[in-house]
Amino acid sequence: MNSNKAILLVEDDENDILLFERSARNASIQDALAIVRDGQEAIEYLSGHEQFADRARFPLPSLVLLDIKMPRKTGLDVLEWMSDKPHLRGMPVIMFSSSPRSDDVAQAYRLGASAFVVKPSSFERRNELVRVIKIFWLEFNHAPMAASSLQGTNLVSVGNEQTVW
Repeated sequence: MNSNKAILLVEDDENDILLFERSARNASIQDALAIVRDGQEAIEYLSGHEQFADRARFPLPSLVLLDIKMPRKTGLDVLEWMSDKPHLRGMPVIMFSSSPRSDDVAQAYRLGASAFVVKPSSFERRNELVRVIKIFWLEFNHAPMAASSLQGTNLVSVGNEQTVW
């Protein structure tokens, strides 16, 4: 795994944060994990605003894990903001929700989410989900950082071959 990768977890529920951190340890995820607790703070992090200006300490993530329902700004608000930023368009974003409301799913994909996942209720299923995230999104997936020309696609490498999905 590339040690230069960073993950941004945008989550307001302290229990979900602790469960993700635990599952990440169980999956041996070595990537840096930044945690922000609402949509506005996610926008500040991604824009490098104020406290997040030092990109050595707060690097742009290679993956964003984004809760849909949060205070100040929702996950959908963050996705909409990201869609207006050419340098963020290719960044993989996994939207998390407690329920699979079809209008939320459709809106998330319309705004550029790479995936929509309902939070598993059991710790075993959360561990499994985080292992899948590690394998696909952190090991196999190669997303360009400036990806305006590839919006809505993912470059996936298996062996020496690359496929655009």
